[in-house]
Amino acid sequence: MILLYENQLPADPVYHGRKLSRWLQTYASSSRGSPGWQEVDEAVRNIGTNSVPLLLQLFRARDSSLKLKLVALAGRQRIIEFHFITAEMRHREASMAFIALGDIAKDSVPELIKIFYSPDSSIQSRCAVEDALGWIGPNACPALPLLLQTTTNFNATLRANALWALGEMKVEPQLCVPALVQALQDTNEWVQTSAVHALGMFGTNSQTAIPSLTKLANSAPRFGAGGLVGIQLQFEARKALKNINRVSPSEESLPNFLLPIADPLNPPR
Repeated sequence: MILLYENQLPADPVYHGRKLSRWLQTYASSSRGSPGWQEVDEAVRNIGTNSVPLLLQLFRARDSSLKLKLVALAGRQRIIEFHFITAEMRHREASMAFIALGDIAKDSVPELIKIFYSPDSSIQSRCAVEDALGWIGPNACPALPLLLQTTTNFNATLRANALWALGEMKVEPQLCVPALVQALQDTNEWVQTSAVHALGMFGTNSQTAIPSLTKLANSAPRFGAGGLVGIQLQFEARKALKNINRVSPSEESLPNFLLPIADPLNPPR
C-alpha cells in the first residue's frame, strides 16, 4: 500500500514511539468507544496541548486539483492499492482529537474561529471546527456569535453542526434557545434533530420549546426516498422533553412507534 501525503505539517509529537499524525489515522478505521479509539484518545490526552498546533494545521488541510485527479484515477484501477489521506479525513481526525482534549484545548478557540472564517476553508473544514468547538464546551463561548450566525447558513450540514455545538456548550440560554426553537422549523431533518438535541441539553431553560417538541415527539416516522425517516428526530424529541421536564414523558402523550437509532447523538455529518 502506498501512502500519499500533501502539505508540510508542524511538529508531530510522539507517544509510545508513534507520531501523533499516525495515531490520529486510527479514528477513521475504528468506532467510538472501541479499543482502537480508546488507544488514540489515551495518546492525545498524554500529548495534551502539545497536539494543538498539528490539529489546527489539519483543519487547514486542502486537496489540490492534482491530488483530486489522482484520487479519481486510483479509483479506476486495482493493480496498486493507494491510500489517499484526503483533507476531509484530516479534518475529521482533528475534530475527533478534541473529544479527548475537551476543555484543556480552550486556548485554541481564537484560532479555530480564524480557520472557520478563512476564505480558504472548505465546508468540511468548517464543519469539523464546529465539532471541535462543541467538544471544548462552555469555554468555547467566544465562538458563540459564529455558531448563532451559522444556524441560518445556506448549507444544511453547517447549520446542523452549529446547532449541535450550541447544545454541547450550554451557555447564554437567552440567546441560544430562541435560535434553537426557530431551527425546529427547518426543512432538513438533521438540522431539526440537532436543534432538538441541543434544546434537551439546555434542560429547564428550554421550557418555551415544549409545545413544538411535543408535536415532534408525537409525529409518526414516515417513508421517504431513503427509507424510513423521522425515527431519530422523534427519539431526540422525547429525550429533550424528559430533560426539560425532569420527568419521563407520559406514555399516553407519546406513542411508541419504533426504537431509537442511536444514543447519544453525534455531530450530524
